[in-house]
Amino acid sequence: MKYIIIILFFSMTSLMALPKEKQLVSSEVAINLLENIKDYAIVLGYGEQEVHTFIDPLCLMSQRYLKLLYKRKKKIFAQYTIYLYLHEIKSKKSKKHILNIINAKSSENMLRAIMLHEESYILKDRIDQKNKNIFNDIARVANKIGVNKRPFIMINGKAK
Repeated sequence: MKYIIIILFFSMTSLMALPKEKQLVSSEVAINLLENIKDYAIVLGYGEQEVHTFIDPLCLMSQRYLKLLYKRKKKIFAQYTIYLYLHEIKSKKSKKHILNIINAKSSENMLRAIMLHEESYILKDRIDQKNKNIFNDIARVANKIGVNKRPFIMINGKAK
């Protein structure tokens, strides 16, 4: 009986640990798709290597990722140029937050206020159509690439 329970446990854990497909398109297609939305990204750093990351402002893992970037910014920003794309996790219901970040005079400052709780902020209800289109364009590209988690990090068109 003991061995049956152990075998059942291992078979259950192996079923739950099946990896999801990381990416739906080739690296070349992903790079082309990212080029279409690159102007919508919040850009951090000035390094030679490009890193493209899809984040959700209310996602705890995305918040940890951003906190790590700023904690080690001297080293990371010198080595990498990081493109942050705001993409909603449906369960987080962060669309209003994302639209306010896109709409802000300084998207980076609003991003830091929301994700790192560095200052208070007020969310506006009225967002112009241009910013809603940006939100939708990023979502379309994310769906084509197969973004399935946040943060979703890509280097050279490959998910990491």
